[in-house]
Amino acid sequence: MKNTQKITAINSEVLASHIGRGDVVKATWLSLISGRPAFFLGSPGVDKTGTVQAMARRIDGCVFYDALMPMVVSSEQLLVESTSIEEVPTATGGKSIRTTDTLGRAANAHILFADEIWKAEPRVLQTTLDLAKGDGVRHEGKQVKTPLLAFLSASNELPDPEGNLGAAWSRMTIRVVVNPLDRANKTEMVKARLNRSASSPTTVQLTLAEVEELRELRKLITVSDDIVTIVLNIYEELVNDTGADFKWAWADDRRFGRVFDVLQANALLSGRDKVCKSDLVVLEWLLWDTPEQIAVVKAKIAPYIKTPLTDAQELIDALLSPSGVVKVVLSGNRGKGVEALTQCESAGTELKRLLGEASDDAMRQGITSLTQQVEQVKSEVIAVVTGVKRQ
Repeated sequence: MKNTQKITAINSEVLASHIGRGDVVKATWLSLISGRPAFFLGSPGVDKTGTVQAMARRIDGCVFYDALMPMVVSSEQLLVESTSIEEVPTATGGKSIRTTDTLGRAANAHILFADEIWKAEPRVLQTTLDLAKGDGVRHEGKQVKTPLLAFLSASNELPDPEGNLGAAWSRMTIRVVVNPLDRANKTEMVKARLNRSASSPTTVQLTLAEVEELRELRKLITVSDDIVTIVLNIYEELVNDTGADFKWAWADDRRFGRVFDVLQANALLSGRDKVCKSDLVVLEWLLWDTPEQIAVVKAKIAPYIKTPLTDAQELIDALLSPSGVVKVVLSGNRGKGVEALTQCESAGTELKRLLGEASDDAMRQGITSLTQQVEQVKSEVIAVVTGVKRQ
């Protein structure tokens, strides 16, 4: 099984119990493969940490470390697992005390989750950011290499724009807003919790070596001049938008370069060997400084990412909306069966048209997969309507 296929299987397992956290899952993979930090903006209790930890369990040998930053009072607390003390003879016949630190905790982590990051003590935050760079961390005057693959952080607030955390915030390459679950997803969450004892054990895992292989493959993903031009066009459109201030984005050359690392990672996760327009969707996680800017970014990238596959996905999302007719019927309401079947058939017809417009094999494969999903749903609707399926 290819590594990207394993990732798809892992995602299905994780999201079966961590309802509605697809963005957290995808952003974590993007961070792992690109090597760029990710930040999650969301209130406590929305399952950010739990989702990431569940993913870490599916990487064999992966060390996950969760640091609640306000509770970490020193760099030593973040890095040192234990300290030994020994007496050392001196040249004058006396004795001195020597301490030796054994590093562990965040220094041993492959995935580090720094929760409530902006409430960390300044010196602790500096050490944390040194870890985020991926070059190791200084301890006792020496640079110590660490195995960190993904630096993830979270908070329910952004740093004070007038404060001294601007440089730290700029290093959070991937930025994702994590909202509380809506009513339908809360219902699914309860069902998942009640079925937890009957759930199948973890069957798919990646190894750390396979993650490293993906990180190396990411560097080989082709980025065409056309894609670079489109990204520059989007940047310029944002800067020229008088309704919001995006000058910071144009001024941040480091972020501009890292944007392409994340685009490459997204293409690799999608099973492609080159970045295409549909990968530009991740720009909505890369080009905002305040949540109010997200809608503007989405509006700017929308014309560029529209493809037959994105149209097909939108069609499926609408068809399988938690409040839609199909879901109502699958919940046992036969009265709307005819309407649900009509929607399924219409979706199938539209998918056939979109398949004919697909421009590459990956796009055709994606639309074919969605078509099969519609056929499966249609069969389930028929089973409910005819009474073959017990609810």
